[in-house]
Amino acid sequence: MVYIWEFEFFESNGMVDAFPCGDLGYGATYGENLQEAVEMAADFLMTVVDDHLMNGVALPPMEFGHTPERGGQIIAIAVSRELDDIPAMTASDAARELGVTRARVSQLIRAGLLDSWKDGTRRMVSRASVEARKEDDPKPGRPCSSEAA
Repeated sequence: MVYIWEFEFFESNGMVDAFPCGDLGYGATYGENLQEAVEMAADFLMTVVDDHLMNGVALPPMEFGHTPERGGQIIAIAVSRELDDIPAMTASDAARELGVTRARVSQLIRAGLLDSWKDGTRRMVSRASVEARKEDDPKPGRPCSSEAA
C-alpha cells in the first residue's frame, strides 16, 4: 500500500529540517541539503509506517494542502510498504539468533524489547529489533543492583 505524508522542509543551523505536517505523532528528521532531507523524510515515514503495520495500528488520517509554518516548503513524501517488506524472522529463529529460549523471546516481546506481529499462525520478529538486542549485549542472569556490586 502507498502511504503519503506532507513534510515541511526548511533551513535551520546550516541543515535542512523535515517536519511532518499534521498529527503523525513522531519526531522529525533532517539532512545536509534538500535532497538528503527528502531521502531522510522517506526513511522516517517508512519507519513510522512499519511501526504502525507491526502493531496493527492505522496511521492517523492525512490532510493535504498544508501551508508552511516555519517559512519552508511543503513536499509530499510517499512510500510503498507492506508487512512483508519488513525484514523478519520467526520467533524460534530469533531465539536461536539470540541464544535464548523461545519462552525468553516471548518475554522480550511482551516487555516491548522485540518488535513482533502475527503472520497467520507464526509469530514474526523484526530483524532490526533482534540486531538491536544483540548490540545491547545483555548478560545472562538477573541484573545486579549497584549496592550489591
